[in-house]
This record gives sequence, structure tokens and C-alpha cells, in this order.
Amino acid sequence: METALLAELAQAVWREIIQWRKWVIATVLLGAFAVLGAGFFWAEQYETDTLLYADVTNIIQPLLKGKAEVTNIDRTSEVSEIIYTRRILKRVADDVGLIDPDMELNRQEAVISGLRDQIGVENAGKNFLRIVYRHPSPERSFTVLNAVVDAFIKDTSDRRRKESRDAYEFIAQQVEGYKRQLVLAEQQLKEFKSKSLDGTQASVNSRIGTLRTQIEELKLTIDESSARKSSLEQQIENESAYLTTRDKVDEQRERLAILSERLDLLRLSYQETYPDVVTLKEQIAEQQNIIKSLQGDTYIGTSSNNNSKENPLYEELRVRLSESAVDVRSQKKRLEAMGRMLEEEYARAERVASRTADLSELVRDYDVTKNIYEDMLESKEKARLSMTLDIEGQGVSYKIQEPAVYPLKPSGLQFLHFVIAGPLIGLLLPIGLIIAYVMLDPRVRSAMQLREALPEGIEILAVVPHVNTPFVKRLLRKDILLLAMLLAAGAVVYAGIAYARISGSI
Repeated sequence: METALLAELAQAVWREIIQWRKWVIATVLLGAFAVLGAGFFWAEQYETDTLLYADVTNIIQPLLKGKAEVTNIDRTSEVSEIIYTRRILKRVADDVGLIDPDMELNRQEAVISGLRDQIGVENAGKNFLRIVYRHPSPERSFTVLNAVVDAFIKDTSDRRRKESRDAYEFIAQQVEGYKRQLVLAEQQLKEFKSKSLDGTQASVNSRIGTLRTQIEELKLTIDESSARKSSLEQQIENESAYLTTRDKVDEQRERLAILSERLDLLRLSYQETYPDVVTLKEQIAEQQNIIKSLQGDTYIGTSSNNNSKENPLYEELRVRLSESAVDVRSQKKRLEAMGRMLEEEYARAERVASRTADLSELVRDYDVTKNIYEDMLESKEKARLSMTLDIEGQGVSYKIQEPAVYPLKPSGLQFLHFVIAGPLIGLLLPIGLIIAYVMLDPRVRSAMQLREALPEGIEILAVVPHVNTPFVKRLLRKDILLLAMLLAAGAVVYAGIAYARISGSI
């Protein structure tokens, strides 16, 4: 917009002001006194604030690092959520006396809601926060803010102690539960081991391997003894029994004596149940029966009637054959016994294998329960130390950095602000209305505006200026003088009312 056009519009506005001068003065006075009246009813707010510091430094915390945890508290962003809770605001209202037990519930809620609207929490820097309370009464503003701070600090401390105590009690219950489970697992493992007498899988396998080796060696020995027996039998068949005939009874007695000597030698090393000992005892009993049968028959020895001599080689072969037969029978008995022992070991191995899974499960349950119990026991001790720290006040806490100060002056808009703003608003209001009227009025008030509105090629021939006659000028000066006097009188009244209000007269 060009300067000439703005000048023409300014002239149009000034002409409208002159034309509507009475309404302009009335609007100025009405607007000023309206703002002044609003200042009379405006409730001044007294603001009380306090600065809190979230103390996160503690000399004990680095000393107990890894052993105890200092309970964390809410920072500035979450403090408002704590202060605005119903339990805090209700405690504040009770302490200040804003509510009583006989008050209706809806009125109590209204009081609590009003407190929530008037309390503000602001961030004042790292670990700092400011709590503000505004109220028309300075005494109530100061009292309520102190009650809010006290209730918040007490609630934070109590809640921190309660969290530590609850955590300790919970962990203690878990420790007792795992302790019972550990004792039960130990008892089950003890009972299982007391009933399981078969040994370990390694010992059973070792025993089986030893028996199998001994059986294989015994089989080879039996084969050797059987071969030696067969060889002795063939040699006896080829030898004559006697070089001369001898008494058969004496011969059987000599064999009995040899068997008895071998039995005595075996008894020095083995018990009566040993297979070789049992076999020899059976052979001795059989030899005794042979001697008895020969002595009971009508047999008469011939050794006294002839001069025949026994064959020493034949006798030696018979002795060796008898020994070989005894060895073969005893070794076979021993092989049968070792076979039974091997079968028993196989059965034992099956029992051990079947019990190994049960033992592994019991051991696994015991180890898991023991590890968890030890971890929980360590956590219990940490929780106990943390609870002690919170009880002794060594944890993170809020401290009052700047206490609340009793407000002596109201904050925000005051009556003086309304006194100053009244004339300004009263003057700007009619001017603004007239400018809006001129801008929205469709009539042509400027030659520049008409020239822009006409089509191209059409020129404005002349402009008729506004001309006032001397009579009109005299009337205008008279009206302006009267309106100025009226405006001055209104200003005096305005100033008097403002002074009386500020001085406290009204």
C-alpha cells in the first residue's frame, strides 16, 4: 500500500472521529471505567514457592556398591504426579483445615480439585524443582504450600521405606520357601543313596570287565587241564598197572592219603565252600566208600603170596590223572560260579542304569535349588542392607533448598495494572472500531483507491475537497471544547477513584 493511500485513509479516519466525536469520547470513558471496574473485582493472587533438591549423592552408596541398592525416587517429571494424587492433597486439606470428616464427599472433592488447580510444579534445573501455590490470601498461600511440601517429603520417605521393607519381606519368604525345597531335595537324595547299594556304573563296568577276563582265562585253563587229562588217560592205557601184583586196599589207602594231604593244603588258603575243597571232600568220601567196600568183600590180597612189584610210572600217571580230574572239575565249578557272578553283575548293571536317571534328576533338582537358594540368600542380605539404609535416611531423598517465604506482595495482575491499562484500552477501542469501519465501508473515500478500481484508460478528472464553513468550524470548536472538558472531568474522577482504591480508602 502506497504512502499517499495511507495518508488519505488516515484523513478519512480522522474525519470519522470528528464526525462521531461524541461517541468516541463516550467510548473512551466507558472503556476506561470498565477496565477500572474490572480491576476492582480482580482477585489478587499471592504466590508462595519453595525450591527442593533431589539429593542423589551419598557417601555410603559407593562403599556398598554391589552389596546394597539405594532406593531410587521419582525425579522432577514425576513429582507432580505424586503431589497431585488424592492421598497427598487430602492430607494437606486435613492439615490445613480445609475439610473435616463431617463435610460432604462432593465438597471434599471440590476442595481437593481446587488445590490441584492452584499448585504448580516447575523444573528448576538438574535435580532441582520448584513448587508454587497461588491464592488470594497470603496466609493461606504460605500455610498450604508448607503443608504440601511436608506431605510430599513424608510420603516419599514413607513410600521408600515401605518399598524396601516389602522387597525384603518378599525375598525373605522366597528364601524360606527355597530352603524348605533344598532340605527336601537333600533328604530325597540321601534316602535314594541309602537304598542304592549297587555302586556306580563305573564300578559295575569294571567288575564285569574283570569277571569276563577271569572267565576267559579260566576257560583256557580248563582246556589245558582237559588236554592234560586226556593225555594222561592215553598214557595209563599203554602202561601196566603192576610190575608185580599188590594189595588193592593198600593202594586205595595211599590214594586216600594223597587226597587228604591236598585237602589240608587247600584248607590253608580257602574256605569250606570253595569249589576245589568241596570236590576233594567228595572224592575223599568216595575213596573211603571204595576202601570199605573192598574190606567188606571176600577179596584176599595177593601181595603176601607173590613177589610182584608195582609199576612206579603207572602209579605216578594215576596220581597225575586224579589231580587233573580234580582240577578240571574244580575249574568247571569255578567257571559256573563265575558265570553266575557275571549274570548277577549284568543284573546289577541294569539296576544301576535304571537308577542313574533318577539319581541325575535328583542331583539336578538339588543343584538348581541350591543355586537359586544361594542367590536368593545373597539378595536377601542386599535387601536387608537397603532397608537399613532407607530407615537410617541414607538413601536418595528430597531436601528443601529454599524454604517458603511469607508473601507480602501479590503476584500477577494488580489493580495498578488495570489503572494504567484503562485509558489505553479506552483510547484504542474507538480508534480500532473506526479503522475497521473505514476499511469495511464500501463508499469511495480516496482518489487513489478509486483510480485503482477504475478500468485502464479511464482517468479521474477532478477531486472535490472537504470544505467546512465558518459556522461549522465555530460549532466544531465549541463541541471539542465541551468534550475536552468532559474528558478532563472523567480523567479526574478516574484518577480519584484509582487513588482511593490504591490508598485503601475504598
